Amino acid sequence: MRIPPLYRDKSWQRFFAGFFLGIIIGWVFFLFQFGTVHENLLLEIGNQQAIIDKHEKTIEILREDQDKQNRENQQLLTVQDIRIEFINETEVKLSELTLHELRDSVESELENVRNKNIESVANSREFLLKTVENKIFIINDKRFQLKVEQLFLFTTLEMHVMIVSAD
Repeated sequence: MRIPPLYRDKSWQRFFAGFFLGIIIGWVFFLFQFGTVHENLLLEIGNQQAIIDKHEKTIEILREDQDKQNRENQQLLTVQDIRIEFINETEVKLSELTLHELRDSVESELENVRNKNIESVANSREFLLKTVENKIFIINDKRFQLKVEQLFLFTTLEMHVMIVSAD
């Protein structure tokens, strides 16, 4: 068997030339379109990556601010200081040293509430009042009992007490 010599026929030569020219033009068109689309996608990915980096930095800054604010709020929500005020210190006519020792004794009695949560201290305020009122403080061989008139509870526990002789 013999293959007919169609390669000599002008119509077949035009067909194959058009076919190969179409393949080449199609391939060039495909490369151009693919390159353009790929370039646009790379630009879009670069822009999105820049936006993501900016948002990540913003999130990190906001987290740091929130952590700092949480730490500050945590300190604000605990009892930081204890202050004792005597209502009738001029009427009882005690020396400054005796008043100071009495104040220190009461503060040392209440020392366990320092750095405690304000809510838990507020829940146990009756216990605090009974602790101070039922204790007899002995200073310079004199016995004193305190009566709590007012209690202010915030970051500073402030007690206004009245000095009563326990004799």
